Amino acid sequence: MVSADDLADNPDWTAGIAERKIQDAMEEGLFDNLPGRGQPLDLSVNPFEPPGMGAVNRLLRHNKVLPMWVILEKEVEASRAAALASLARWEAAEPSLQGAPEYEARRAQARDAYARHMATTNDLILKVNFASPFALRAPIPFMVRRRLQEFDTRYGVPKESSCPH
Repeated sequence: MVSADDLADNPDWTAGIAERKIQDAMEEGLFDNLPGRGQPLDLSVNPFEPPGMGAVNRLLRHNKVLPMWVILEKEVEASRAAALASLARWEAAEPSLQGAPEYEARRAQARDAYARHMATTNDLILKVNFASPFALRAPIPFMVRRRLQEFDTRYGVPKESSCPH
């Protein structure tokens, strides 16, 4: 079974499904007799644009103004990368800390930083999901409890954690 974390690691999983469906339809000949076949598409008109919004959207596009959900999606990707980078830093440092007196404190700090980054990412994802007009493109949140259980399984259970996740 595919988990939410697996899907989060491959955000273009829907593209594979769509591509397969298109290939199946092509093989069945469903696109053979479409009107305008072989002609270029007229992309100058946006069929989803509300009447009267063309000038506003052109002005925004020419001034490189992005919708809030696009800005938030970029923040989600940066935050997700920061979460995974914090885990990678701990994984790189952990072997040299084994048996050291500061191991437990450093492990707790790494776990808390990882949990904070994941919580921040999930908060941003919630904002994207509220702002985005594309529900099917919604970013998938971290499964914080599961990831922290994996962390604890690999590196030991915390005596006390400052992060309630």
